[in-house]
Amino acid sequence: MKYNPVTPKIISELENIVGLKNVITRPEELYVYSRDSTIFEHSPDVVVIPKTAEQVSEILKLANREKIPVVPRGAGTSASGSPIPIMGGIVLDMSRNDKILEIDSHNLTVEVESGVVCDLLNEELAKHGFFFPPDPASSPACTIAGMVANNSAGNMAMKYGTTRDHVLWLEVVLPTGEIIQTGSTTIKSVSQFDLTRLMVGSEGQLGVITKVGLKLTPLPEHHATAFFIFKTVEDAAKAAVRVRSTMTTIPCMLEFLNETTTRAAFDYAGLEYPVGYTIILDFDGAKDTAEADLEAGFKLCEKENPIYKEKAKDAAHRTQLLTARKAALPALARLRPTTCMEDCTVQITKLPQAAKAIEEIPARLGAEDFMDLGNFGHIGDGNMHPTFCFDERIEEQRDVFFKGMDILYEDIILPLGGSVTGEHGIGLIRAKYIDREHGDASVKIMRGIKKLFDPNMILNPGKGKGG
Repeated sequence: MKYNPVTPKIISELENIVGLKNVITRPEELYVYSRDSTIFEHSPDVVVIPKTAEQVSEILKLANREKIPVVPRGAGTSASGSPIPIMGGIVLDMSRNDKILEIDSHNLTVEVESGVVCDLLNEELAKHGFFFPPDPASSPACTIAGMVANNSAGNMAMKYGTTRDHVLWLEVVLPTGEIIQTGSTTIKSVSQFDLTRLMVGSEGQLGVITKVGLKLTPLPEHHATAFFIFKTVEDAAKAAVRVRSTMTTIPCMLEFLNETTTRAAFDYAGLEYPVGYTIILDFDGAKDTAEADLEAGFKLCEKENPIYKEKAKDAAHRTQLLTARKAALPALARLRPTTCMEDCTVQITKLPQAAKAIEEIPARLGAEDFMDLGNFGHIGDGNMHPTFCFDERIEEQRDVFFKGMDILYEDIILPLGGSVTGEHGIGLIRAKYIDREHGDASVKIMRGIKKLFDPNMILNPGKGKGG
């Protein structure tokens, strides 16, 4: 598609819609919007900060009329390049739409604006005895609409599901400016095509989310937690498979850190334990039940001969362990100037093979002198985050990183029947692999859906599932 530039006249019209102070054009401020956590970079022509769905509608009508690309952005915590404006144009900064509008404890729902931060929502819900279970590592900063756009998940997804499983309805502004509501405020409704599920995970390509209706989950009474350190990645993966395939109770968490990540994260969190391949196991529910489940899971993990094992002594000890797990990415970021976190899934039974093959990538690249490879994630549902640590400023290392990506997806994950993303989205970084995973016919349908919603292809072009 050929897009038109943002002219002074367009900027003036944008200022009329949202006010002068909510339109950003200074280069040093635009730079802030040029990146996420990937290595890609491109500045927008202008940043606009709307406060209402009606303002978003007017902006999109203007952009659609003038054929100017628009990229919605929440907190910019993406690990896929999705909020980067590669075509320039307008970035819609939705982060100031940050009100919790209604907590309905009788109907177990909450209504929020798009820019509400995940942890802040959970702090408020906890006062009422509830929580929003998806728990990405970026929860201190990421916004609810960003989580919806990527169908984000985290440590508790194995038991509680991804963001999609908690969304009842959405207020969405379409690329042409129409404001629609998908879904229903009721728990059950099949009176329309499931537009809500279509929007969840659409990476800002089908519409701009302005409000979200979520289901509430009661806070569990108790958590029982343990961790294990294994000598090899295969032993750790086999322990995870044993727990998942044997137990009739689904753990709340079954998390993994490889040796490189364990060393970095424990150092970051001030923990002193043997270094190896770490598994964190957690059950929640009634106290007696959770403790009994942990005891059963503990015995299963012992069968793979961990070099260290321990149950969390109390809530403070559990918090230390989970802090180390959530600190995996910033801890790895201290190893090299550049840290690129990937996102892949395989069937649980293929975890040992996949995890071992991932460990061997730096050696296959001949990059052991300048590249560290962390790996961590939600091993209980087959979701891992191989993380390449190198220096993107050196062209050779940048080239080797992209070769490593090809090995990861084309030689390991896809041949094992896995997926190139479990919770981070396609964005820019994984776009080249989507045809191989899904085939030409499926990709053609996805691009047709994009064209149906966005005939002028203005909304987050060149990204994700719609191309």
